[in-house]
Amino acid sequence: MKKLWKSLFVFFISAIILVPLTVCAAGLGKWQYPKKIRTYIPPNHKRTEMMKHAFQRWTRVTNQRIIFVYVSDKKNAQLEVEFVNVIPNADREIGLTQSRVTAGNHILRSKVSIAEKTSNMQSLSEDAVFTVMLHEIGHAIGLEHTKEPLSIMYPMEDDRQEIQKSDLKRLAEIYGW
Repeated sequence: MKKLWKSLFVFFISAIILVPLTVCAAGLGKWQYPKKIRTYIPPNHKRTEMMKHAFQRWTRVTNQRIIFVYVSDKKNAQLEVEFVNVIPNADREIGLTQSRVTAGNHILRSKVSIAEKTSNMQSLSEDAVFTVMLHEIGHAIGLEHTKEPLSIMYPMEDDRQEIQKSDLKRLAEIYGW
């Protein structure tokens, strides 16, 4: 029987105090077939196109080693995106990724939640939301937080963050590229 774990990763904005937040210390797993990750994004949401651009960015920087195939029914999805007003029960989190992983370290399903506002109801800029999207997709494909402040996988949002070579190197190690 396969064991399932839930991995929770959150992304947050920090006003003054920078406190790293890592909920799971173990590896996040990997997709068995990363070129066919069935992905559901709610249609007709104001953030749908932006989310598709974030997925396309990951596909491009991985040289199409990871491909997201969009499905119209979330029941058929392996990776589901939801847009929420705020992350429930959050302190400062503005993104959340939850994954089910087998004992063999394969991701079965992931759910990415993207908030419209911080927990104190501050609206997020377009750049901040896109950065959070890239970060949460990173978790959904197996990346953990890093200590590099300009890496997309740094646990606190900064509009200057981008997918770094070190992020891609970690993916190459995870997937054996």
